[in-house]
Parts: sequence; C-alpha cells; structure tokens
Amino acid sequence: MMNDENKSVRAGEPSANPERADEPSAGMKEYPVLFDWIELSDLLLMLHLTKNTLKEWCSEGGLKCSRIKNKTYFLRQDIERFLYNHYQTYKP
Repeated sequence: MMNDENKSVRAGEPSANPERADEPSAGMKEYPVLFDWIELSDLLLMLHLTKNTLKEWCSEGGLKCSRIKNKTYFLRQDIERFLYNHYQTYKP
C-alpha cells in the first residue's frame, strides 16, 4: 500500500500543488500562441489581396507584422482589429 507522499499524478488529473508550472502567474506576460500567427502568403489568399496592398498597409503603420528569417507573420487579433477599423460598406 502506498502512502500519500509516493503517489504520482496521472495526466489529466489536477495537481496537488496549487502553483502549477504550466499556468501563468499573476506577474507574467501572456504571449500569443502559435496558431494566432498567420503567414504572409496565407493572409494574401484569405483576404484576396496583392502583396503590394499588404505592404502599403504595413508601411502606413495600420497593420503590424513580424519577420522571422525570410517570412512575415501577422497576429490574427491585429488583422481583425485593422479590418474592423477600416471597414466600409460598398453600394454598387
């Protein structure tokens, strides 16, 4: 029979320790998770834009982007905010 000190916690069960390593503490900054980033070529396809239009939006400071090596990435939240702020209805 095991005593309480030698018990191990199985995956999916709550830990006995209230401060878990995988939970952010009060003073830590939370960073966007990987699937919140959209690569330039994917964004061009999703919004049916040209590369020049997207570069113009970035150079005007309206849309933020990040570069890693030779790839450009955009945060999904930044894209949604930019589109919401620049939304105009079109009447044919």
